[in-house]
Amino acid sequence: MLVQSSLSEVLRAREELYSRTNWTDYTSQLQNRVKGEDLSRYFVLTESEEIGIRETIRLHVSTTPYYLSLSSPTDPNCPIRRMIVPRSEEAVFSSEESADPLDEERLSPVRGLTHMYPNRVLLFSNHSCSVYCRHCMRGRKVSSNEERMEKGDLEKAFEYIRNHPEIEDVVVSGGDPLNLADSRLEWILSELNSIPHVKICRLGTRNPVTLPFRITDALCKIIETYNNDKLSIFCNTQFNHPNECTKEAKEAILRLLKVGVSVGNQSVLLKGINDNEETMLTLHKKLLEMRVRAYYLYDPELIPGSRGFRTPLARGIEIVEYMRGKIGGMGIPQFVNDLPGGGGKITIAPNWYLGYIPKTRQHVFRSAVTKKIHFSFEPVDSEKESYYPVLSDEDLRKLGI
Repeated sequence: MLVQSSLSEVLRAREELYSRTNWTDYTSQLQNRVKGEDLSRYFVLTESEEIGIRETIRLHVSTTPYYLSLSSPTDPNCPIRRMIVPRSEEAVFSSEESADPLDEERLSPVRGLTHMYPNRVLLFSNHSCSVYCRHCMRGRKVSSNEERMEKGDLEKAFEYIRNHPEIEDVVVSGGDPLNLADSRLEWILSELNSIPHVKICRLGTRNPVTLPFRITDALCKIIETYNNDKLSIFCNTQFNHPNECTKEAKEAILRLLKVGVSVGNQSVLLKGINDNEETMLTLHKKLLEMRVRAYYLYDPELIPGSRGFRTPLARGIEIVEYMRGKIGGMGIPQFVNDLPGGGGKITIAPNWYLGYIPKTRQHVFRSAVTKKIHFSFEPVDSEKESYYPVLSDEDLRKLGI
């Protein structure tokens, strides 16, 4: 039941929750998750948040005690809180939005599998997460009992992969694959390892961020067993704000690294959470200290109720340009848009390459570091000059060349 809690009541409720949770036991964290209208006991809610909790239908509401502890009970602009607590705009839909913006269902040859790219597939191992992030692009599936993946569904997916030798790379996602029991995850990895043409397995998980205690020695032992000469296992996670880079998260990452699993980060650009240069730079500096490499910075998908999270496309370009020269390349993500309608990912980069001057064979660049114009030369015997955009005399005049 939704209640209006005072600050003293909220603090007392949080203290009671934390004390009854066996903090480093991930099963206890899951058993004590805060769900639905119970969120109102742990936050002094705004009117918008009350409406959001009451009316949200796209995606369930749930958080672990650990992730809750990173949020402010009073500040509605707290970045962690923004990712936990729905707001009223989440119940406002637009004709531009779609429950399946990437057309994954059309590209699904069997239940629980999306085959968008020629040599790789996306396997939905389950539809459960430790925390249901408000910006989740798969709200149509995640937290839905109707979308539950049974063993038979997974067996059909493995059969499809076996029958398509062009598939070399399998992204195991969800939901969150690390929310599966160890035995189920081991079976999935064993099946992938047994398929001769599958060389790469990528685990897509937020548990290092939202439930780091899930990265147990037992889990890592399973992953280590199948991270072998035949199958290379990688992990991609999603840190969105520096406040998520905790001691516990770092320990979880180090456990994965110790069994040979490199970890990449796929942030989502979120309005009011990380859509400024210094926040994103600080986040990626902290991630490098944790030995996590930058991978992607996603432009948010056009999912229903997402307008409160979406930023102008230019924001992502500006942020990436700002980071260049202030952090090493391993810490700079590719800003990408996963194109609506199943077009796949494209990189959206600042315009550092300005064009070509044929008569002097010069390429013209704008430096991200000096902000000045710099030149390079095309080889004398090049057969590719027609490939480049030619700068006119007027273009050169505007550039001061």
